[in-house]
Formats: sequence, C-alpha cells, structure tokens
Amino acid sequence: MKISITIILIVIALLIGVVAGYAVPRPTAPAATVTITQTVTTTAPTAVGLSGDVPIGALLPLTGALATYGKMCQEAFMMAVEDVNSWLAAMGKPWRLKPFVEDTAVDPKLAVDKFMTLIGRGVKVVVGPMASSEVKAIRDYANERKVVIISQSSTSMELALPNDFVLRFTAPDKYQGVAIAHILWERGVRYVIPIWRGDTWGDGLLNYTKAEFVKICRASGEPCGFDDGIRYAPEAKEFSVEVSRLASITRDYIARYGREKVGILAISFEEIASIFTEAVNYPELSQVKWQGSDGTYGSGKLVEDPRLAEFTARIEFWNTMTATGESPIKESFRRRLMNRIGGVDPIPYAYFTYDIVWAVALTINNVGSYDGEAIRFNIIPILNNFIGVSGYITLDENGDRASTDYVIAAVVEEGGKYLWKDIGGYIGGKLVIY
Repeated sequence: MKISITIILIVIALLIGVVAGYAVPRPTAPAATVTITQTVTTTAPTAVGLSGDVPIGALLPLTGALATYGKMCQEAFMMAVEDVNSWLAAMGKPWRLKPFVEDTAVDPKLAVDKFMTLIGRGVKVVVGPMASSEVKAIRDYANERKVVIISQSSTSMELALPNDFVLRFTAPDKYQGVAIAHILWERGVRYVIPIWRGDTWGDGLLNYTKAEFVKICRASGEPCGFDDGIRYAPEAKEFSVEVSRLASITRDYIARYGREKVGILAISFEEIASIFTEAVNYPELSQVKWQGSDGTYGSGKLVEDPRLAEFTARIEFWNTMTATGESPIKESFRRRLMNRIGGVDPIPYAYFTYDIVWAVALTINNVGSYDGEAIRFNIIPILNNFIGVSGYITLDENGDRASTDYVIAAVVEEGGKYLWKDIGGYIGGKLVIY
C-alpha cells in the first residue's frame, strides 16, 4: 500500500554532529535552506524483521598501491556507520549496523578471499572494493549470492553492466577518458606518451583517452599523435627499465616536436611514487607536462618525500577525479573527517563512501528487511529522494554515477610546504582553472 509521510529535516547536532542522508524530493536546484518540510509518497515495508545487528562489509586497500585512499575511506565508512547508528537510536529503531572491514591490498585474489569471509559473517552489502580489477574478481560471486557490491572508486567500463549486483558511486571511465583527452589538448599537448598499469582499469582508461584524443587531433587538422607507450604489470615494484624507455621516447619526441607539445600520461595507482623515484634522474622527464588520473589524485606518497614532491610540482602533474556535487552538509562532513585523518583534505572517494553507507541504511530501513536483492533494486528510488555529502546521486542504466564533471588536483608549494590542491576542473565539457 501507499502511505504519505511528512518529513521535516533540520540540520542539528543530535548525537552525530550532522544529519546526513536527507530523504527529500530532488529540486531543480539545491535547497537554500537547511529546514525542509515536504510530503513524500512512499511504499510501506512489506516485511518488518529488523532487529539487533545488521552486518555491513567494506573491502578496502589498507595496504598496497591504494593504501592512502583505503585508509581515508575506512574512516569515512566508520564515521557513517556511527552516524547511522546514532540516527537509528534517535528514531527508536531496534537495529544497528555492524561494520566489518577487510584489507584487500589491491589484490584481486585476496579480494575474493575477503569477500567470502564477509559472506560467512552474513554480510549482504559490501562497500568497495576500490580497484576495478578487484570488483571484476568478485562480481560473479556477488551475482550468484545476491550480495550487493557498491564501489566508491571502480571506473572500468568493462564493469558497466545493467541489472547486476554491482553499483558504483563514481563515474565510469568513458567520461574520464574524454575529460583527460581534452585537458591534455587544452594544456597544449599534441604528442602523448602513455605509461600505464596493465589491468582492467588501466587498459580501459587508456583506450578511452586515446580514442578521444585521436578524435580531437583529427578534427583539429594539426600535426599530433599518441605513442604506443609503456604498459607495465600491476604487481611491478621497480620501474628502472620502464622509466629508462620512457625517457628515451620522450627525448626523441622533444627533439622532433619541442618540449611544449609533448606530454606524458601516467595511468597508475600509488606505484607512481616508485615511477617518479626513477624519473627524477632523467632531465627530459621534467621538461614536459605530465597528466594523471583518479588513480593518483591526492596520493600521499607523492608529498611525503620532499624530492618527489618537488618533482611532482615541477612537472605540473594534473590528476582528475569525479567531482562531488553541492550539498548543505558537505562542509560539515569535510571538517569532521579531516579531524579524524590528521587534517588532510578528504578525496571525493571518501565522500562517496560515506554516502554509500547512508543510502544502504535508508534502503534497509525502507524495505524493512536485510535482503541483498531487495536492497539492490530499491536503492535507486531512495537515491531519487536523497542528498548526501557528495550532493545528488544519479545512477545510469548500468548502476554507475552519471556525471561528466571532474575536479583537477596538483601538488603545489605553499608556505614552504608541498601539498595537494584542487586547481581547477573539467566542468560541463570545458577546462576551468581556479
């Protein structure tokens, strides 16, 4: 049956410091007030069996090539669980989320093992994994067991499939590839030399970027090109051979076309620090512009070592990441999470992680039972009436965030210290520099 309920939402402290997960109809523009009164038509739960602990899992890279991101997302995950449970207590609900976090170390095989561990604990919703290779490894198991996987950072187009149990709160690489190609072109790069991580994510993002760059190149009528580049194994730890080759190719391009027209595209995770450790030894590699992606956006490893930080700033290493939207609770979340992670500005993936937990909790509460299939196919209506810390969330036909806007970050020197800073964005199909 249908029931009408009036929801009055006020941003107040309660026990949680912030009310996240507004359940309000989506206006044509963000609300200007923090007090919203609205009548909402919803479906009454058909089963009311929620009580006690309801498990929710997280597969995160607390070690390995995405550890900086994983640890930040772990804090956002735990903060969201705490906030949801405080909200449930304030509402007089008899159930609470019980979190389980497993470290995958960006290892697809380990991700499968840890996924099975979570299933053994009764988990039917998993936040993560972060890498597309990990999501790919567990996807079939998730579909068979009807366990919902919601990744905050997987972007490979190979995983963009309708009606499966994989959802993603970040935009897929068909959009990021377009953005990176246009950013490179606007930066004056006419000859691209790629070095990339040879996995599901790296191969896919490279192909989408190359296709769009070639398209721009042909339409321009200018001399330009995209080199075959260097593909490396995801498990690689040392890059002396690869970087030596990269330097040789770059030297040749500079000699033929001039350094202003040459750019290096690095599609990498945090092994970028090992790549840069070798790159600092080749003068030609600091004479051209570098472009990164969401895999290296905000990497802590590039600012921990002063030599790497100086090199990263000197080469103008720009990195793209799906942009968060506007939200009346965004800044409050940002300040709270920064207090938990040592004052570092959170990356967008942390915002997405927090919103995933809230969207899941609201869906569970609405359907009235802890069932993977019910959560998977009822979360979309919840998102249609939800604004989180990352703004409004619209998923496309494949269950991926439908967004074409990207923020751009680079390492800059301020007050004698190197730090990551958002310097612009690719917004509405145009490069914007702050």
